[in-house]
Amino acid sequence: MRLSFDDGTLLLEDAPDTVPYAEWDDRVDEYRAQAQHYRDIRQWATESDGQATLEESTATVAKLEDEARAYSEFYLTPSVAIEPRDYQQDALSAWQDNNRQGSVVLPTGSGKTFLAVQAIADAGVSTLVVVPTIDLMNQWHATLTNAFGDQLPDGVGVLGGGSHEIADITVTTYDSAYRYINEYGDQFALLVVDEVHHLPAPTYQQIPEMTIAPYRLGLTATYERADGAHEELEDLLGTVVYREEINELAGEFLSEYETIHLQVGLTDDERTTYDEEYQIYRDYVDSHDFDLWKENGYAEFLKRTSYDPQGRRALIAKQRAEKIARTAEKKLDTLDNLLKRHYDDRTIIFTANNEFAYKISQEFVVPCITHQTETEERTEILERFRTGEYSMLATSQVLDEGIDVPSANVGIILSGSASKRQYAQRLGRILRPTDDRQPARLYEIITEDTMETYVSERRRQGVTASADS
Repeated sequence: MRLSFDDGTLLLEDAPDTVPYAEWDDRVDEYRAQAQHYRDIRQWATESDGQATLEESTATVAKLEDEARAYSEFYLTPSVAIEPRDYQQDALSAWQDNNRQGSVVLPTGSGKTFLAVQAIADAGVSTLVVVPTIDLMNQWHATLTNAFGDQLPDGVGVLGGGSHEIADITVTTYDSAYRYINEYGDQFALLVVDEVHHLPAPTYQQIPEMTIAPYRLGLTATYERADGAHEELEDLLGTVVYREEINELAGEFLSEYETIHLQVGLTDDERTTYDEEYQIYRDYVDSHDFDLWKENGYAEFLKRTSYDPQGRRALIAKQRAEKIARTAEKKLDTLDNLLKRHYDDRTIIFTANNEFAYKISQEFVVPCITHQTETEERTEILERFRTGEYSMLATSQVLDEGIDVPSANVGIILSGSASKRQYAQRLGRILRPTDDRQPARLYEIITEDTMETYVSERRRQGVTASADS
């Protein structure tokens, strides 16, 4: 039987009809399988005696010709010898024990990238690292270059952001990997997927499906998805082999922390407008019997607003009410007090949108980072924040994930979504231990008696170290 890689699939020439995972392809009169089954098919073909032979009841194939594999094996040692923390070593061992497959769930700031470096050195094979953003791709490239660059003849490759350099260790974005994996899926034996909770998206699933990589490692701080799609990851990468929560690492490996829940009221004018707009929304929802607690309840509401003028007015009313709650005047007063209290700390102010982030930046004269911030400017701001030249910065959702943020010990959430993932990621931004082991504080400023109360309760589920004020 001859095994070859063909446009993101495996072509199995002269294969018996007992070959697993394969379907007959009438176009070539041969069996074909998804590339992700490379390891299983090889194991099936060699399991009888450990040799490259295959037996079946009616015929014997004397030899397995493996022409699918185009990856390399080599010996790597990280250039800086750092002893792994206990949980990092346990995570690596669990991954090794699972045949070098599976996902590891660790909090933001706990050293997932370091764990990946150890896994790459352990596997000693060509590796593709997939990340969600160009910023993160550049960060991974720098880390891997520092670790292995002088041991690789072509350095560390980059696929994405205008670069198209394939090397034994290559870093790419989800979007670029999806575009090119059918071409390069035979060249890597280890697939590392950072922020792996993105992978279940239908297009991104093709990345692990179209690569032969027998070794696979997923990394994330927030594995579970609200839509349940994380269940797809087990087939794509393997099971969750190791998990540590924030509370389990706080104190020894991450900063001690406290979450503080602050409530503010609306002004009289804000309250009047909020109640009027919110009532328009509620009257419409109630009159049409939308069950917003059901999985598809809100989607049904949005669908109706696309053709019903009254529904459209209700949606606009909801958005106006949300904006009033998110940008309440008294939030700024509370923020002012907190910034004065923590003038000597490293503080990140989180908002839900760019408009509010820019408003905070202007009123409090602090640098601001949003999706609109150019890479060069963003890098400069973060570097000044790292050195202490800037002690505060405001941001929308761009720093929630995908950017290596220097250590901060105070976070202030002025607005955000109901996502537990977002909340955990924002908490993780302030938990990197500092030299003086200062405890971290995450403040959440909520407008009372508004929709924000429900949003806050939803996103804080699972975080227990809290105080209300």
